[in-house]
Amino acid sequence: MQEVTVKTNRTSLLKVIGNTPMVNILTAEFPSCDLRLKLESYNPGGSIKDRVALQIIEDAERKGDIEPGDELVEATSGNTGIGIAWIGQLKGYKVTIVTHDRISKEKLALLKYYGANVLIMPSDAPKNLIHNYVNVARKYSEIPGRYFCNQFYNESNTQAHYNSTAPELWSQMENIDAIVCGVGSGGTLMGIARYFREKGSTTKFIVADPVGSIYKSHVCGGDFNPSPCKIEGIGSNFIPGILKKEFIDDVMEISDEEAFSTCNLVRKNDSIDIGLSSGAIVAAAIKLLSKDMYKRVACISPDAGERYLSKFQSQNNQ
Repeated sequence: MQEVTVKTNRTSLLKVIGNTPMVNILTAEFPSCDLRLKLESYNPGGSIKDRVALQIIEDAERKGDIEPGDELVEATSGNTGIGIAWIGQLKGYKVTIVTHDRISKEKLALLKYYGANVLIMPSDAPKNLIHNYVNVARKYSEIPGRYFCNQFYNESNTQAHYNSTAPELWSQMENIDAIVCGVGSGGTLMGIARYFREKGSTTKFIVADPVGSIYKSHVCGGDFNPSPCKIEGIGSNFIPGILKKEFIDDVMEISDEEAFSTCNLVRKNDSIDIGLSSGAIVAAAIKLLSKDMYKRVACISPDAGERYLSKFQSQNNQ
């Protein structure tokens, strides 16, 4: 196998991934509570998925599955693809991203900016159909020299958060009552929850799930009735292979409108620009605090609102 070499300045950029800040938010609204937001937009590629992309690529390199010049392929709503695109570019890989038609204009532009070949599939295609974006990526990867990163079934996804996100949280905030996060592939929740439980923590793990996703039904029971939503990056119409529902304590459904309004609330109160999935996550945390269920709550903010400006503008014009 060809030895993977990266120039010194590029190696330094990869080392900047992680160690993201954590800040208090909405202190006036909840003066007796401690609500904190971990800002993953501070990663070089602008989202939490930089952690996952680096782990997947470097694990595959260590196993001898890929070498520079090969083509990395991934199915993604955008952020994982952006991470794979910029890291793959640094390391000398070609990149093809298969996404769906709900992707924001901004994320699509970033993928192309980093040189990725982008294929767009219908977002309403069920998992059992050939034109579902995950199935298209898997089929595209069958040609030699192409490697399917496969975040929905790749344990490197979980390991990325077990190795970095979880210990950062553990050191940044003590005695956390609940951690609220979204579930797209499931890697964030699985990695953090496993780490905390191994530490003997009693922290509860709450999932913010968009209305129209099937995770609420999967965990709490009920019929699966997937439907479109504007929130990107969390929620799904299928269950990822790495997700284990025994690590989830509760699922809270959040509407598009709640996500948009919470993004605006955080921006106006704390001058923090958060993305739609972050808005959904904070909205779920607000519900928990409003019911006086918990006092110390941590939220994972996957990215910033600048990746969804076109959606914010469209929502404001309605």
